[in-house]
Amino acid sequence: MDILLIFLLIFSFTPFLLWGDNWKKTALGQIPFVIGAWFTFIKYVTVGIGPGEAYLWGIFIANLIYGHIAFTIVLLEMRKSIKVHQPMVQQNN
Repeated sequence: MDILLIFLLIFSFTPFLLWGDNWKKTALGQIPFVIGAWFTFIKYVTVGIGPGEAYLWGIFIANLIYGHIAFTIVLLEMRKSIKVHQPMVQQNN
């Protein structure tokens, strides 16, 4: 259960990173998944999830998938910005 909380914390922060990198539509699209995942987690911890509420795990897993995609976008954007800002090094032959 600790790993689920760590994933929730990381992927709850991801929309802020996406917003800062001008991926505003992707950030707004992730917010409902984050809210649904937190609802699922809190419900699971407090009263449990019954067999008829298995769709809540679907929301949670969708948040994990969406969060992984968004986090990959953030890492690729960071990598691209580092390459752009790196000075060109000339080698003397």
